[in-house]
This record gives sequence, C-alpha cells and structure tokens, in this order.
Amino acid sequence: MKSRFAVIILAAGLLAGPSLAQVSPESAEKYQAGQEQFKKRRYADAIKLFENAVSLDGKNAQAYQGMGLTYQKMRDYAKAAESFKMATTVDPNYTAAYFALGQLQLISLKKYKDAQGSLKTVLSQDPSYEGGKARKMLANAHLKQGASHHKQKNYKAAAAEYVSASQIDPSSARTFYNLGLAYKSAREYTKAINSLGTATELDPTYDKAYRVLGDIYKATRKNSKAIGAYAKAIEKNPKEIRSYRSLAQVYSSNKQYAKAASSLNKAIKVKPGNGQLHTDLGFAYHSQKMYTKAIASYKRAISNGSKSEAHYRLAVSYFEAGQYKGAISSAKRALGTKHDVPANVILGDTYEAVKGDGWKNQAIKHYKRGLKDRRYKKYCEDKIDRINNPMGQEEEVGD
Repeated sequence: MKSRFAVIILAAGLLAGPSLAQVSPESAEKYQAGQEQFKKRRYADAIKLFENAVSLDGKNAQAYQGMGLTYQKMRDYAKAAESFKMATTVDPNYTAAYFALGQLQLISLKKYKDAQGSLKTVLSQDPSYEGGKARKMLANAHLKQGASHHKQKNYKAAAAEYVSASQIDPSSARTFYNLGLAYKSAREYTKAINSLGTATELDPTYDKAYRVLGDIYKATRKNSKAIGAYAKAIEKNPKEIRSYRSLAQVYSSNKQYAKAASSLNKAIKVKPGNGQLHTDLGFAYHSQKMYTKAIASYKRAISNGSKSEAHYRLAVSYFEAGQYKGAISSAKRALGTKHDVPANVILGDTYEAVKGDGWKNQAIKHYKRGLKDRRYKKYCEDKIDRINNPMGQEEEVGD
C-alpha cells in the first residue's frame, strides 16, 4: 500500500510543471510515453523515452523531471539529482523540480546544506506548494545539519543551524532541546538553560529537557535547582534510570546519603539488573556507615555484571567493617583494572591492619604501587615512611 502511494506521489510530480505546449510535439509524445512506462514500473523503458524526449527538445523540463523521479525509484540518487537540476536549469521557475531535488537531498543524499538551498527556492516561488511541506522540510534540513556539526564538536555552527530551525518553526520543542544541548556542549550555560526552558514550555512532558537542565545545574553546583529539575524529569518519565542516578549524585554531594539511597532504590525497582545502580547504592550505604547493607549491594552489583569498581568498593566496606579477609580477596579482584591503584592502597591498609607474618613487605609492596597516582602518592609515601621508621624506634641523634 505504501509503495502504491509513493507511485501516486511521483506520478503527481510528473504531471506538475511547465506546459508541454512549449516543447516540440515529438518530444511531448516521447514524454507521455515515458510517463506511461513509469506508471507501469517499467523504469528502464521510461528512462529511454525521457532521454529521447530531451534529445528531441532540450527545453523539455518535464522530461528531465521524469528522468529524476524514475532514477529516484531506481535508487540511483546521484543521477536523479542531476536530472532534477537539469529541469531547474531549463526552467528556473519549475517549483516541483526544486521540491523533488530538496527532498532527495534531505532524505536520500543527506546533503543538508544543498537541501536548504533547494527548499528555500520552493518557498520563494510558492510557499503553499504541497501544502507548505517545504517549510517543515527546511526546518528539518537545519536540524540535520546542526546534528552533523554537533557530532563533529562544532557546537557554535550547530547552534546556528538550530537557531535557523527555530525561526522557521518556533513551536518545535525538539529544536529548542537540540539548541540547549549545543549551548551546553559549548559551555554557554545561560543560553542552554533558556533554550531548554523553552523546550519544556512547548512540551511540559519533555523529560529529556528536564534531565539536561538538571545536568547543567549539577555541573554549575546549583544543587537545589538540579534536584528540582531531576525530580521533574522523573515525574515525566519514571522509567528513565539516569534521572534517578543523577539525582542521587546531587544528594551525595550534599551529604544527603539517605536520600541518595532512596533515589537509587527507586531506580533499581525499574531496572533491578543494572549493576552500576547497585554499586552506587552500596556507596550511599557505605557513606552512612551501613557496611552490612553496602556489602550486600556491592555483591548484587557484581552478580549483575559490575566488576572493577564494585570489587574495589566492596574491599573498602569489608575493611571498614573489620572483615579483612574479605577486603583482601575483593581488592585482589580489582587489581589490573582501572581501579588498580586504589585497590593496591586498600591492600596496603589491610595488611598493615592485620599485621600478620611478613605484613611489612606486603604493605610496602602495595603502597609503592599506589605511588603511581598523584591522588594517593602523599598518603602512600607517609605510610611507607611510618612502616620503615615507626615512631619511638628512630635512631638517636649523636651529640
């Protein structure tokens, strides 16, 4: 059914355009024959007839248009574009050809700048052509070009395209959302907040816009506003776990660990198999010195695929709970991962706390590995020094 509808639309494109009375009768006859073949989906035969039409009369713009539409059906988009361009060269006022070319450039060729030029010509010639579709297509061309710039991290150019799209269609929440993302990436936070605010005004259910607003407020340490934005995002879409997790992070930065745990538990109800959520929950419990709950959460994280961070944090909770055997076992599982350095540090702390046979060498070995990271370097240097030179056992200074 969809295919049949497309044929009807393309056939309408064949009929639209300059009068055949302006071309030679022989050329017009070949064009009409080509049109009949097109309707029968005999595209190769249609092409030959359209080519005959333009060879008989190079001013037959409709024949070029017919060639373009036929090549489009054959998915030879480059030849289709050239044919449409020839139609507009022969007849610069051929609105249907500009429209077909712009649509092809936008959808099939993904040449968004070229599409903008073609569609602007359509609007300048006949703003109501095809029910005004060219206007929406032009806005979409700006959106697509903006997205292309955004992927290339050219945020200024992306924002300019989104602004153009918003001027064409100021009712599009999606456009203002994309504009907000571009400004956010460019760190123009005030403009980003304004654009995202417009997106939520146009579509009060736009949970993504609220979530990105929360991200900006979190990044700029406006925690109360971040909490409000994330709460809105959750209200609009209770199944999006990123909003819960970000909200928990803000609560944690406020040292409101119980609220962080509450937010994460709600997220886990949505996605109980998400290991990162269980890891975050373990940290929230650990921060409240609820080590038994923290250990249980980290174990669930590990069983759900979270490895490196969960093993390291589980070791820390075991250590704080005085369960040193568990601390050593878990920390060793984090060695060789991105948490290698802190895992070595907690191993050093554990061997020092246990003080078993050969503990000094074991502790120093792991503290030395901790020296690789500047965040732990001073701590590990002090630990090594204290092991090698325990207080009360220093050599006496001679007279």
